[in-house]
Amino acid sequence: MRIKSALVGSFLLLGVAAPGFAQQGAGNGCTPAGVWYGGSVVAYKLTVVPLVPAGHYTVIFEGMYTNSVMKTTYSGQVEKKGDVYEGSLLALTTQNPAFLTSPPPNEMPDLVAAWMSLRMDDCNNMTNTMPFLGLYLGGGIWQPGPVWVNGKKPMIDAADLDLLYILTGGAPVVERYRRLPNSVSPKLLHK
Repeated sequence: MRIKSALVGSFLLLGVAAPGFAQQGAGNGCTPAGVWYGGSVVAYKLTVVPLVPAGHYTVIFEGMYTNSVMKTTYSGQVEKKGDVYEGSLLALTTQNPAFLTSPPPNEMPDLVAAWMSLRMDDCNNMTNTMPFLGLYLGGGIWQPGPVWVNGKKPMIDAADLDLLYILTGGAPVVERYRRLPNSVSPKLLHK
């Protein structure tokens, strides 16, 4: 009787845990993991990498534009919340030409921070909505002393410049992405 109860309990536990395994991993291509292309006014290559625990992802947005002397890629982390993947994103930027060589002493870059919400439209199409996009000036972020003790906290304190008002008049940015296929038509291959 004990063995029968243990088997029934094991099958019940497996039935409860199985949906968690389906969130990401081998055999489940309908996750945001992969390489995407798209954007809105600006084009981006988006790379989404699964993390542990299931439902967490690293995101890396790489654009092809010049709006500053130097800018890093946008990177962040999202977490599955219902039918969306939400999280934060940031990049360092500067318009100081001194950064074209070795960074000058005591000069710090500005920080662009965003909040995003990725929604899978289907397995090959995704929409990203950003209701917050702010620029924090280097003088307010990188204060002397321990990080975040003396300086502004991105997405907690108000940004020095609300980029959504500049880009869209205050509306969220909405971007569309398409998954880069993981297969190629045989007729395109050179032999």
